[in-house]
Formats: sequence, C-alpha cells, structure tokens
Amino acid sequence: MALPIHKTFDLLAQSRNSHAVNALILALDVDDPVVRELAVSALLEQESTRGLVEVVRRYLTHTAGIRKLLESHSNALDAAVKQCLLHGNRELQYCGLEYTRLTSDFKQIPTLVSLFENNRLVNHQPDLTTHTLRYLVGKLYEYFLDTSVDSVYSRSFLRNAQQIRRDNLNALASAAEHFQEFGRPEEMVENLLILGNVGDPAIRKIMWHSNEEARRLVEKVLKESKHIGVMQLICDFTEVGYPNPKALEAIAEREDPEFIAHLLRWLPARPSELQQTNFKQIGQVKWLMSERQDFWKIPQALQTAVIRLISLLELDLVSKKKAQKWMLQNGTTEAKEAAIGILRNLDSMEVTEMVLQSLDSEDPVQQAWATCQLRAQHVPDAINLLVDKIDSPVEEVRAAARQELSSFDVDYVLEHYEEFNPLVYPAVGKLLQKLNPKCILEFSRAMAHPLRKRRIQAARCAFSLKIHDQLIPALAALVEDSDDLVRRTSAEILATLPDSAAKQALIPLITDGNTRIREIAIKVLKVHRNSENPGN
Repeated sequence: MALPIHKTFDLLAQSRNSHAVNALILALDVDDPVVRELAVSALLEQESTRGLVEVVRRYLTHTAGIRKLLESHSNALDAAVKQCLLHGNRELQYCGLEYTRLTSDFKQIPTLVSLFENNRLVNHQPDLTTHTLRYLVGKLYEYFLDTSVDSVYSRSFLRNAQQIRRDNLNALASAAEHFQEFGRPEEMVENLLILGNVGDPAIRKIMWHSNEEARRLVEKVLKESKHIGVMQLICDFTEVGYPNPKALEAIAEREDPEFIAHLLRWLPARPSELQQTNFKQIGQVKWLMSERQDFWKIPQALQTAVIRLISLLELDLVSKKKAQKWMLQNGTTEAKEAAIGILRNLDSMEVTEMVLQSLDSEDPVQQAWATCQLRAQHVPDAINLLVDKIDSPVEEVRAAARQELSSFDVDYVLEHYEEFNPLVYPAVGKLLQKLNPKCILEFSRAMAHPLRKRRIQAARCAFSLKIHDQLIPALAALVEDSDDLVRRTSAEILATLPDSAAKQALIPLITDGNTRIREIAIKVLKVHRNSENPGN
C-alpha cells in the first residue's frame, strides 16, 4: 500500500497548477532525502523547465540515488540545462556546466559553443566553459577510438553516436567559420580538428575552403596542438590520395616530443604505397636533420620506428648516415638490425668499426649483437673473433657465437674454405674441432667419397686447415686410389708431415706409374732416410 506522502507527491506530479511546481521546489530543500527524491521524481514527471532548473541548481548536493535518477531521465533535463547555460546567472551557469561535465552530456556541446558567441561569457564562466567543452570533446573522441564491448572507451549508454558527432562537428565548424563573432576561436578550431576525421565535410571545408584567417588558425593548431586527436588527424592525412599540405607540413616542422612520440608509435610497420608516396612528398623532417638529431630523447621502444620513418623520407644523405651511425653505436639490437637492413649508406669500413666497438662494449646486449654481425658484415678475422667469443664469460655472447656458428660444419667448410682468408685457416680448423668432436671422422669419410672431386677437396681442405696430421690413415688410403690426381694430392700432403707413419704410407708410391708421384715419394723418403742415418 502506498504511503500518504507518496500519494501526495503523485498528486503534485500530475497537477498542472503552478503552485504545485512551487511546492515541489520547496521540497528540494528539506532535510529528508526521501522527500527530496520524491520531489525530483515528481518534477521530472511534470517536465517543468522552471522546476528542473532548480533541480540542476542543486545538482552538486543531490544524493547518489537522485543523481542516478537524473541520469536515467537525461533527455527530460536537456531544456533545463540549456536554460541554465544560456540564460542563467553565474550560479546557475556553474551548476549547468558541472552537470554537463559530470554526466558527459555530449548533446550540450553546441550550447557550450554558442556561449562563446558575441562575448556572452564576459561576466560568467569563460575558463570553466572552455575546460568543460574540451573535456566533452575529448570524451567523445575517446568513445570513437574503440567502441568494442570490452573497450575501456565503450559507452553503451550513448545512443545515435554518429549523429551526435555530426551535430557537434557542424556547431564547431560554424563557430570556426565565423570566428570574428566568437571568443577563443583557436580553441574552436582545435576542438573541431580533435573530433573530425579526414573524410568529414566539416574538416575538408575548414582546411581547404575557409577564409584565410580560418586556415591560418588551422595551420597553427596543426603545428602546436598536443591533443592526440589533432596529432592523429595529421597522421591520417598520409593515408589519403590528396593530403592537406598543411598536415604534411606539420609532420615536417613539428619538433615537440609529444608529436614525435605519437608519430613513431603510429607509424605502420608496412606502410601502404599511398603512404610511401605521401611521405616522399614531406621530404625533410626538422628533428631528423643532422644538426638537430638528439636520439637520446627517443624511447628505446621507438628507435626502430625512427629508422622506418627515415627510410620513407627523402632525407639528405648526411642526415641519414648520422642517424644510422648513432643507431649502430647506441641503439637497441632491433634498431641496429633495422639501421643495417634499411639504410645502406655507410661503407664497409665504417660498419666494421662500429661492430668492433660494440664487440668491446661492457653491455652484454651490445656484445651479443656485434657477435651476430661479424660474419654478416664481413668483418676481417671474423672466424677468429667468433672462436674467442665461444669462451666468453658472458652467456648471451657465448649463445650468440654458438648461434652464428651453428651452420659452420664440415660440409659448409668444404664448400667455402677457398673463399676464406688464408690467415684464418688454422682458426677454422680449431673451431671445427671445438664445435664438432667428430670433425676428423667426417673428414675421413669425405676423403672416401665416391666422387673424385670430393676426395681431393677434402684432402686439400684438411691440409689448409692444418688438421691433416690427424688424418694420416685417410690420406694413406688415398695413396692406393686409382686416380692419378688423387694419389698425387695425397702424396704432396703426406710429404709435408714428419711422422714416420706418413713416410711409411709413401713407400708404395716409389713404384707408381706416374712419374711425378714417384719423384715426390722418392725425394721425401730419401730425405727421411738421410735424416735417420746422418753418417751415411
């Protein structure tokens, strides 16, 4: 059963007598929160603008229950809030602004814009109105960043979002076009650019077809605003067929860290052909020019994006080379890889110098990176350096050396040893034995290969690597080979060894049918016999 007080407020809500509204307004100030809530509910049902203006006036003192009730009837308050903003005194306007901000009432943006017309705010709340307008524009921008259900920006209560955005864009565009009638025109332009997209008619109109003063304001905002909406709009213009020249100019001229960081975070890993074309139009970027570069200020996570950006631009060679050198000397491993892979302006001596500098660095990450570059950048004596790094006290460096040498097996050496610098042959031999304990066995098998070319290749490679002294049995087996060149190769290699086993292997060749092979064997054995019997 309804209580008498509820019946009273039901009657007041349904009454069209002006005194009923007066009574409900008085009830807004009683101590009992239940009475106040009943009064608010009745005024909402009355739809009395005068009564609801008083509800807005007391918004900051309302209970949580009343505020929740008002949020569920926000449309009923639109006219009252607008009345407070446009025609209320200082107190009412303040309450209207607070209500608009706290409830994120985006529909009031056009009303806030109109407050700047013809200096309406001279005696009221210009700063608070400016802040409230920016807050609402920012919140609405965030809504359109990601409207997925799980997004932190999701606003399930926002209905007709696109229509609300268009209405607000039109209000801001109108103010920007008639800036001479509005206070703070630059802020109007900035709010418009925050909320707009590259394809919006309002954006295209203000940026291409407005008067000279409006375009000057647009240019100023593009080059100075640190709001993410404006900075993203600039970036988005690189994705259209006919970008606004002032947007590309902003990319070229802006040097503030906020914009640089946003640009680098946004920069696609694989820019489209259209983006590549537009970036070529930009040409030089001030903060990338050699005399202005200060990459210490760039977060490490964005260093690779710097290299990608440079590769997209028509930057001068001096600036490119300076950026590359800095990244090779100071960048992350990924940045170093990107600098070498994308910018190929340094000569081999410069690259070698920077790799060797990093190899001696105290930073394990730098050392490991340099270790991985020794062979890739054709650093002289790379094999010896890799052998040294196998025994590094730093695990990252040892792992890098092992990884670099993982493909460095007998088959690889047999195929490529003739390309090595002869000075590193001994180091290669030691490395193979260190990496593969079965190295000698594999060489022995290669010397017994069915292909004549492979047998000769294996014998000569073993000799070059100075491991032939461990392969006397395999070389001795070649002495009996049917091919003259194979026997001769074996004889020449065995002749260099002082071991008696090597000399013994040459004895069958003193009767060889090939004159040159017989001469080698007889000469070596004669010298060997004389050394054993010096008195004869």
